[in-house]
Amino acid sequence: MRRKLLFLGAALFLSYIVASRLDSVPVLKIASGLAQGQRTSSSKDSKGGSQPTGDTAIGGGDIAPVRAVADRASGDKSEAMTEPRRHIMGAATEMGFVAGVTMDPEHHEIYTVNNDSGDQVTVYSYDSHGNEVPLRRLFVPHQSWGLSLALGRGELAVTTQELNAVGIYGRTASGLTAPLRVIVGADTGLEDPHGVVMDERHNEIVVSNHGNWTQFRPYTNYDPLNLDQKYVPGRFDLSSITVYPITASGNVKPERTIQGTHTALNWAMGIDVDAQHDEIAVANYGDDSVLVFKRDGRGDAAPIRRIYGPNTHIVGPVGVAVDTKNDELWVANYGDHTALIFSRTDSGNVSPKRIVRNAPAEAATCGFTNASAAAYDPKRGEILVPN
Repeated sequence: MRRKLLFLGAALFLSYIVASRLDSVPVLKIASGLAQGQRTSSSKDSKGGSQPTGDTAIGGGDIAPVRAVADRASGDKSEAMTEPRRHIMGAATEMGFVAGVTMDPEHHEIYTVNNDSGDQVTVYSYDSHGNEVPLRRLFVPHQSWGLSLALGRGELAVTTQELNAVGIYGRTASGLTAPLRVIVGADTGLEDPHGVVMDERHNEIVVSNHGNWTQFRPYTNYDPLNLDQKYVPGRFDLSSITVYPITASGNVKPERTIQGTHTALNWAMGIDVDAQHDEIAVANYGDDSVLVFKRDGRGDAAPIRRIYGPNTHIVGPVGVAVDTKNDELWVANYGDHTALIFSRTDSGNVSPKRIVRNAPAEAATCGFTNASAAAYDPKRGEILVPN
């Protein structure tokens, strides 16, 4: 199953959240300095890119429904767990298979989206703690993954893998409210979209895509297999970054696309736009790296920087966030309970400045996501689990 994750937001409250599993209970921990991935327009002027104005961090991903909030400066080279300030967990929270996370520093709200179960965006207060009911919930299509707020426009963007679509909702939408507009169709270049950024400074929507595409059709007893006899088979393309006007709607072509063998994109997950330095950072799950491109790059453009190698401790990255105030880059790992903090301009096989741990270093990570069956092989004494 696809693995995903999250964001970085900021203000006098720069917040990062890390996802993990805690006895299979949905949890949002609130600690000091964990970050995973997707971002939100962060300052009051909300003109896109990371504009940190505070000292807390946040992230998310489709591991187990566990979340923690922490101070930006927390974390070190210790192998011990980083203690959270507080956590959101329990049945009342309605958190399930949490993927994207984003924050609203103006209204002091945290947004999460349930990806493979739940099919809803849930919103909490910055001060939420324990088994709290969401402030509101918005029902979204199955396999929704990424979130991004455009505070100046009062809008929320949500990517949906299964439909190859980006839906734009009102910021305060709840219940069965329909999106204001949807980017969807064969011409959009959306192929299993994950990360998303609404860049208000440049009036653009930036999306990362895995590259898998298929035409979604209903398949109930009442729906013929092929309504118009024009079925288009699915395909596997290279991962990409696609960019659209912020007001785009329908089956629109992207303004530009970064895609090709020189890009090194490989299962692109969470992304962040650094509008201050005109760069895009991408969590590259397929080869345990973080790629940085010029914001206006297009075609088969090579990254201008790449953080990659054993010294980086990057393993299964699903979220990335640029903190321009502190000149740092945060990376959320799916593979080992950690968030890593690098200098913003780091490149190559460099060690992180700090490590935030959601569990002790020796804690095992099974990597299960939606394991739905099991079989026992008595001859070999093995349990087989499709993931």
